Amino acid sequence: MTEHVLQRRQHKEVNNDPQRRCYNGCHFSTEIVVGPWEDLDYGDKPKLERRLKFWTELNDEAVKDRGPGAKKDFRIIERNQNV
Repeated sequence: MTEHVLQRRQHKEVNNDPQRRCYNGCHFSTEIVVGPWEDLDYGDKPKLERRLKFWTELNDEAVKDRGPGAKKDFRIIERNQNV
């Protein structure tokens, strides 16, 4: 039996300056680090596709407002379940 799972992973902006300099909240040097996938929801595929569209549109607005550090990736995968 298969189960559909909606997953996300976050992109985080981190200070990668060896001296850890920060001026008025702005880092001297940064990089984007991608985190691991984590489960958000599970269920039937049509429901998850609607939620995927919602989360993607919401995240697009957040990236416009806060920049690339707010970016998240979303995906739907099939996971096999042992009965």
